[in-house]
Amino acid sequence: MATPQKQHVLAAVEIRQLILRGELAAGTRVTEAGLAESLGLSRTPVRQALPMLAEQGYLTPVGKRGYAVKTFTAEESFTALEVRALLEGYAARLCAVKGLSPTALMAFQACLDEGDALLRSGLADEALEHAYGEMNQRFHDLLLEVAGEPLVEELVARCSAVPFVAPRTLAFKNASTAFIRDDLVFAHRQHHGIVEAMVRGEALRVEMLLREHPMVQRHSMTL
Repeated sequence: MATPQKQHVLAAVEIRQLILRGELAAGTRVTEAGLAESLGLSRTPVRQALPMLAEQGYLTPVGKRGYAVKTFTAEESFTALEVRALLEGYAARLCAVKGLSPTALMAFQACLDEGDALLRSGLADEALEHAYGEMNQRFHDLLLEVAGEPLVEELVARCSAVPFVAPRTLAFKNASTAFIRDDLVFAHRQHHGIVEAMVRGEALRVEMLLREHPMVQRHSMTL
C-alpha cells in the first residue's frame, strides 16, 4: 500500500495513463470527485495530483479550480520530441568534451544498474513502464545537470511539457509484452552506449546517440 506521501504521485501516474490511453479524451473536464471514485482513492491525493499534471502539460486550468485534458496533436508531440533530441545531443557532447567526474560517473552507473535490474525483474507491463520511466527521467536529468547549461535545461523542460515527450512518459498503449520489453532493452542498451561514449570523450558519437535515442520513444507513440 502506498504511503500517504506517495498516494498523490500514484494518482498522477494513473490519471496520466488514462490520458495517454485516450480514456480521458482531449477537452474532457476532470473533477476530483469523479477521478477519486474511478481510481478508488480519496479526493486529497487526486487534488494534489491535478496541478502536477497541469505543470507537466497534460491538463489545462478551467475556471477557478477546475481542469480539463489539454488538447494537442501528435505532430506537436513529434516536433517537441525531435527538438528535445537535438538539445540533449548537444548536452551530451558537452559532457564528453569536459569529461565525467567520478561522482557523475557513479550516478550514471546507478541508473544503468537500476535499468538492468528492472529489465531482469519480470515486473508486469504497467509496473515496468512506470519504474523504467522514472529511472529514464533521472538519467536524462543527470545528463543536463552534468552538461551545466541552464538555458539548454530550460529549453528541454519546455519541450518536455508537451504530452508524450518527457523521458518518464512511455506510451505503448496496447503493445504486446514482448514488444514493450524489446523496445526497453534496446533503449537501455543505448544508455550504456551513451555513458561509454562520454567516458571515452567521443563527442560526435555521443551527440548522434542522443539524437537517435528519443526516437525509440517516438516508435512507441506510433503503435
